[in-house]
Amino acid sequence: MHTVHVLHAAMLAQTRSPLPIRTESPQGPRILLLVNARINGKTIVSVEMALERTGGRVMRVTERAEAEQLVRRWDPEVMVVLGWSTTTGDWLRHLQFASRQGELPFLVVGNSAGEDREEANAVAALEVGAQAYIPAGMGLGILTAQVCGLLKKLRTQAPAPRLVQEENLCIDLVSLRVWILGQEIHLPRRLFYLLYYFATHPDEVVSNEQLADILWGGKGTYLAPNTLVVKIYRLRKILESAGAKGWLETVHSFGYRFSPPKNG
Repeated sequence: MHTVHVLHAAMLAQTRSPLPIRTESPQGPRILLLVNARINGKTIVSVEMALERTGGRVMRVTERAEAEQLVRRWDPEVMVVLGWSTTTGDWLRHLQFASRQGELPFLVVGNSAGEDREEANAVAALEVGAQAYIPAGMGLGILTAQVCGLLKKLRTQAPAPRLVQEENLCIDLVSLRVWILGQEIHLPRRLFYLLYYFATHPDEVVSNEQLADILWGGKGTYLAPNTLVVKIYRLRKILESAGAKGWLETVHSFGYRFSPPKNG
């Protein structure tokens, strides 16, 4: 696994560097820590302290239901999942779909499941959308660095508009609802965010590489050759069923262009 190898290299580079001083701030970024498996108390405290060294406010929970409530009410910027189980992936998919933010960045810290099991857990976590998987025992300086890097990236990104509202199209990023020509349509998660991207970039040609980044978060996930074609086909058929035929055009040899009718 390339991700695991990169983390090993980073760990070796940091073995002689002291951990950052704890600088927790009441105004710092919100970090949700979900202890998702049977983890000893010493490890939990160590992980929590590593997260607090980012300057963030850490909220620790052990129940998934409580984590879901905090995602909605506390609006964390990053979630760290401590421990992996066979049901974690399905739960995270559900959480990502239900989150009012749509995509909550998260990292996973392993739970000493053995080398073979650890690699399988890492693959499962990355496939479901984790920004990184940190194997157990690798060193918590890596976790601090990963979270700091992710928070920095999030803060340098321009905030996305919460609402796209035109005469013929309305997309609400808070309620995750879409209306076309006054009719509400229902889209799977990936198609929802694909349409949202097209709607916020009208009349722009979007390449296959850009589509892959939009749909799979730019994490270098392997895609079958026809995967993008199938996604575009499904979105186009849904648009056509709502009376929006021709809005999504194919620009041969370049990609796709979303051109809804102009207002007025």
